[in-house]
Amino acid sequence: MELKSEKSLKEYLKKLPDDTIIKYYLDVEYSPFPILVIEEYTRRFKRKTKDQIIKDLKFQTRLARRKTKELGKMATKNKFVHELTREKSEEIVKQAKKKGYEISESILQKSGMLKSKLKNSTQSKQKNLDLLEKLGALKKAGIISNKEFQEKKKKILSKI
Repeated sequence: MELKSEKSLKEYLKKLPDDTIIKYYLDVEYSPFPILVIEEYTRRFKRKTKDQIIKDLKFQTRLARRKTKELGKMATKNKFVHELTREKSEEIVKQAKKKGYEISESILQKSGMLKSKLKNSTQSKQKNLDLLEKLGALKKAGIISNKEFQEKKKKILSKI
């Protein structure tokens, strides 16, 4: 069936099932033939009287009020949720601060031990450097040979 004339469109709409007509009617603003859809809808489903329209509007108003109250209750509950979240956040921050303090104390203790180890290693390095200088002086003086100097130098450098 080719949909070209108004008459052919009306016949086409008459053949459609009710649920399709309702769907078209609800989406009438997107329909290519809105007036014909509205006419077919009103033909199938009787028009509402003023009283019925007012009754429907009052019903929709009551529903809107009920929804508004529900949303208000949800908003107040949400406020309590935010307070609980804030309290939980504060508790987490306190725990983190406590843990941070404990970690900083252990680092402080370890740094003291490392400091003394570094101090000792620095002193031993200085001693070894002094030995190398003395060894060089002995070689210059001719007291030890070049071979002996090289062997002792390797030993001292391996300690550094």
